[in-house]
Formats: sequence, structure tokens, C-alpha cells
Amino acid sequence: MKVWLSLPFLQPAGLRQLTLAAEAAGVDGLALSDHPCVPVHFSSPYPYGGGKPAVLPPETQLPDPLVTAAALASATSRVRFMTAVLIAPLRHPVMLAKEVATVSALGDGRFDLGVGIGWLREEFEALGRTDFGRRGAVLDEMLDLLPRLWTGRPVAHEGQHFSFDAIAVNPVPPGPVPLFVGGTSDAALRRCAAHADGWVGVNHTVEELAAVLGRLHEEREKAGTASRPFEIRTGLRGRVTPERVAAMRDLGVGAFLLAPWQIGPRRESVHEPPVPTLIQELPAMVELVRSA
Repeated sequence: MKVWLSLPFLQPAGLRQLTLAAEAAGVDGLALSDHPCVPVHFSSPYPYGGGKPAVLPPETQLPDPLVTAAALASATSRVRFMTAVLIAPLRHPVMLAKEVATVSALGDGRFDLGVGIGWLREEFEALGRTDFGRRGAVLDEMLDLLPRLWTGRPVAHEGQHFSFDAIAVNPVPPGPVPLFVGGTSDAALRRCAAHADGWVGVNHTVEELAAVLGRLHEEREKAGTASRPFEIRTGLRGRVTPERVAAMRDLGVGAFLLAPWQIGPRRESVHEPPVPTLIQELPAMVELVRSA
């Protein structure tokens, strides 16, 4: 199984240190999270918290994932990068196509775009967006558009949410940009089946994964995409053990998304993980996942 390391809640200097250590430890890729801003007060429910509210202090460290991926790609030679996930409906598809193409070109194609619809209504409102309730439809339209914009050829579009006369976006990525879609709702799984090269999950139990992946397989069968190459990348809730990793592999998970708080001693908070400890403990955790 491939090993990917999630990089949330880290200072920029720590991101670079941990990325270099991860490449040296044999990690396959690094996943970057996204929130353009953190509202001081919010009541939006966190969809993956099991009924618990999200813990997202205003001082949470969340460097822009596309800028970060470009910078880290220039400092490395082998590891891949992805967004897990980018809140795509907060962006205009033309600007997003331009940014992703640039990151891919600067990183020799070592970038995968993972997208989701977001869950934090107050974040949308802070950016002047009034279409929070329609963000799924916005993302569907964006997923149709992005591959066309990445060709470098003129594209004209007249859609429900975006319209523009013929334009060209360059540079062109050095190869197809793999698209990953996150989410566990029926709409998210249909979206993933129709558009994506893979599904990206958060921290789920093995039992939850079995149910979600069963539904995803059904949607891919309905969409006629079941034979298309496809990769499952997801994390695991709780302790990482060889038995649990092996159970994930048996479900078809191709890449394990390792969270920083699963490396080394248990800590009270997931925010600002200690980089020196992570660097020291990471090789052993990579070996555990690979050998399971």
C-alpha cells in the first residue's frame, strides 16, 4: 500500500522540514488541506465529527495548498502532492485551472487535485459567496470545465454558474492532472464516479469504509466507469495497527493517508504537531503501513 502523509496545521517552516523528511523516509505523497479563512464564530456542523463540533481555532495554521504545493515541489524530486481537499466552489474555474496547471508544470506533473464542496457556511459568506446551498452543482460544472481548460486550447462556456467567451489557459500541465473527489454523501459519490480518478477520504473506521466503498462501487457501475483506473486514498480513525491497515488494503484502499497525530506519542491537540518528533517517528510508521 502507498503511504501518503497529511500536512494540516503546520507552520510553513515545519511544512518544508517535514516534507523533506517524508521524501527521505519513502513516503509516496503529501496531502495539503484547505480553508482560505477561519471564521471566529461559526455554527456549521462538521460532517465527519460523529456529531461533535469542529475544533478550528482562529489561529489555525492553514497555508494556501496550491502555493505550498508549488514551493514544496521545487524543493523535492520524487514525492507527489495533492489537495485533500480543496474547497473548489470557493474558486472560479478559470483561476483554479490556471493555478493547478502552473503547480503541475513547476512540479513536473507531481500534483493531483482533490476537491470537495466544503462544509463551513460562514467561510463562504466571508468571501461574499451566496451559493452555499448550490455548491454541489457548482462543483459539478467545474469538474466538466477543468479538463477542457487544461488543454491550452480555446474554450467557450455557457453554463448555469459560469459563462465566458472563448479563452485559453496556459501553461498546459505536462500530463493529465489526476482528479480526486472527497465526500461520503450520495451526491459526492455520484460525482466521484462520474468525474474522478479516485476518491479521497478523511479518518474513517474500517466498518465505515466498507460501507462507503460499497456504495461508491455501485455508483461507478451505474456511471459505466467501473473499469476505469481508480485509486482510493483515505485515512483511518484511531490507532494505526498492521491488522487495521491490512483490512483497509483488503477493501481496495490503495494509499493510506497518515495523519500527523497518528505518529509518535498521543497528544492532546491536533494543532501545531511537533515537527522534530514527527521526523523521528515517521520512518517506523511508514514501514508499519508498507509491511501490513
